[in-house]
Amino acid sequence: MRKTLIFTALALASGLAFAQQGTAGDREAARAEWRAKAEARWAEADKNGNGSLDRAEAQAMPRLAERFERIDANADGEITREEMAAMRGKMRHGQRGMRMGRMQGYMAGLFVGMDDDRNGAISRAELGDKAPRIAENFAAIDTDGNGELSKEEFRAFHKQKRAERRAQDKP
Repeated sequence: MRKTLIFTALALASGLAFAQQGTAGDREAARAEWRAKAEARWAEADKNGNGSLDRAEAQAMPRLAERFERIDANADGEITREEMAAMRGKMRHGQRGMRMGRMQGYMAGLFVGMDDDRNGAISRAELGDKAPRIAENFAAIDTDGNGELSKEEFRAFHKQKRAERRAQDKP
């Protein structure tokens, strides 16, 4: 009986391993197909062939046109491939399976959402009452004392807090 259980467990485990390998390959093939389609859509929309999309060209892709201001990080009126890649990176941040990945994505989105003037930093005025816990820790987060929270200060503060929590959890 015991040998049968062990054999069955091993067979199931090896079957799961093979299934996962196939899934990873399928996932990579799907990503490659998606990238090719995205590149084709980009090339079709880029009428003047300069490698970037202005507002008029972006209208060919409705979802892109809706988010034009958010994607156009330098606010020059054109979306480059680099700006698109940065936006995909922000979006991917929130799609990780691990809790920390989701939290990082949430925090990145929160930061972008609070940065009203898009200068890459959050002032007290921009923060307002949007995030009370951040507001009460503003001075601790603002390590350079310039009255604005940069992404780096934000990350360093959260890294420090995470380390403190881990130290408390250890016996």
